[in-house]
Amino acid sequence: MNSSSRGGTVKLFALSCAVFIVGGISGSAIGVVWIYVQDDFKVTLSALGALVAAATLGRLLTSAASGPLINRLGLAWVMMGSLGITAASMLGFALAPSWLVVMLVAFGSGVGAGIMATGLNAFAALHFSARRMNWLHGSYGIGSTLGPLLITTIVIDLSLDWRYAYLLFTLIRLALALLFFLTRRDWQLDAAQSRRGRRDSASLRATLRLPILWLMGSAFMFAVGTELVTGQFANSFFIDARGITPKVAGVWVSLYWASLTVSRFLAGIIIARISLGSFLRLNSLGILAGAALLGANLSAGGSLLGLALIGFAIAPFSPLMASATPGRVGAAHVANAIGLQFTGASLGMVILPWLAGILAEALGLEAIPHFVFALALLTFLSHEAILRRERRQPRSR
Repeated sequence: MNSSSRGGTVKLFALSCAVFIVGGISGSAIGVVWIYVQDDFKVTLSALGALVAAATLGRLLTSAASGPLINRLGLAWVMMGSLGITAASMLGFALAPSWLVVMLVAFGSGVGAGIMATGLNAFAALHFSARRMNWLHGSYGIGSTLGPLLITTIVIDLSLDWRYAYLLFTLIRLALALLFFLTRRDWQLDAAQSRRGRRDSASLRATLRLPILWLMGSAFMFAVGTELVTGQFANSFFIDARGITPKVAGVWVSLYWASLTVSRFLAGIIIARISLGSFLRLNSLGILAGAALLGANLSAGGSLLGLALIGFAIAPFSPLMASATPGRVGAAHVANAIGLQFTGASLGMVILPWLAGILAEALGLEAIPHFVFALALLTFLSHEAILRRERRQPRSR
């Protein structure tokens, strides 16, 4: 690769990271700004769950359709459109006169975010190394750290209304859309196909006929479910079921979420020394070991160590699964396959925490670690089935 090609790739990688950072900022900001939103619209705490559900529904409904859309219109134009949709959603949130409008713009934000995630991950899977893919996803964690600090600065230090933060989020997204317009010729999923003047992309129906795709989507669903169920229920589980003090539990849950970012950056360094399949196997084994330790209830320290191990092992799983996609399905199927895998992830986000809550209410909080272990085992088995199928068939091109 010549120096100009390397420079172009670095430029696109930096812009991709910026999109992930901005997504992390607005994603985490809602938790801090919620007390002001709740007061303005006179809604209860449960309305936050409805808001998150509306955004998740938007992602779920668009993830599967994102691949065909990208194949038809091109990645740059789809990214510009998605950034426009999320910018309009941020502006709508800032100017919303009623809670119904807030719910509608939350859905719109999920639609835009789902398409962007599919597009950037498809491009990264084809053009970035597994190291950079992990760093790309780690960038979201950087944004998640900055979000609460930014809201605090705007609302507390500058004494401005919370709506100004969302006006700022709108302007940032419009600026990113402009950068995609300026670099629009560089965002080709397949440079060789671009030179031939045509796109050799598979139809969604053809991608759905790939047996390995269903295993990949299942692995995504179970892994994301493991991550969310563990993070969302850990604090209540530690305090009410295991007798760990609220302060200690809070610290360890915070470390769990922080480890997701740290682990991705560390994995980006280690992955150069081991194959993708082997590293993913180690990740899935680590998740399973952490879940087993959490469920064994040997001691408070053992439970906390199990939580930490799950977080550290699960963090690189999704980025590396996305990186492995071209080799498993072929370049023509990448955009469709990434979108469908993210559909599996969205299903995991919606269904599995809800199911965990039902089990906890019916059987008690001690059901949570057993449910986490079951999800971790399904993640491991799904990935092992993928590796077994890869060994039985030639590598996709």
